[in-house]
Amino acid sequence: MEIFFVAIIGASVGALLARISAALYARYALAFTPSPRRAQIIAAVSAIAFAVLEISLGLNARFFFAAIYTAVFLLVAITDLEHRYIFNLVIIPATIFAALASPFSQFGVVRAILGGAIAYALVFFIYILAPIYARVRHRDIDAPFGFGDVKLAGFMGIVVGFPAVLNAIIFAILLGGAGAILFLAIQFARTRKLALDAAIPYGPFFCIAGWWLMANG
Repeated sequence: MEIFFVAIIGASVGALLARISAALYARYALAFTPSPRRAQIIAAVSAIAFAVLEISLGLNARFFFAAIYTAVFLLVAITDLEHRYIFNLVIIPATIFAALASPFSQFGVVRAILGGAIAYALVFFIYILAPIYARVRHRDIDAPFGFGDVKLAGFMGIVVGFPAVLNAIIFAILLGGAGAILFLAIQFARTRKLALDAAIPYGPFFCIAGWWLMANG
């Protein structure tokens, strides 16, 4: 019975996130035309995520914090998928909250901050390395990550802690590769063309990887 109650809460959170994301687009004057089923899809995904958390963690303090982080992951995934934008208004307060709440995590403040620092440093390294490599090789190569992804990685690292953050980063990269292949396959099936330089949002893959490690850590 508890799982149904939790799923209802999750659906309500998802409906709220649909409104919050739309409000963010309006605040920053970003064009937005929602699909007819957008709010229902977000609510359904959130309900499933909350139900999985309840099964995995039970109803306790860990669930409370994990539910908050789930809402953050979902909101970031929504805005990055729809606009390739990770809002500072979301990710910076979320990161500060996660850092302040880290003493209450199962792995403690040191491993949480270490996880955040490692994730931030690794993704930042890739972020700055790609343009340098492009200039040296005289090739036009876009960085695989934006700076929003760097900040998201830091948040994810705090949430999952060290050493789980290493698995989360590897998982995110593998998911991103699979997602890119799927995107290209769908694009080729529709247009018979391959746009190898098409921009693919990476934030959702960090969100999925971070959430999965958090829910099953």
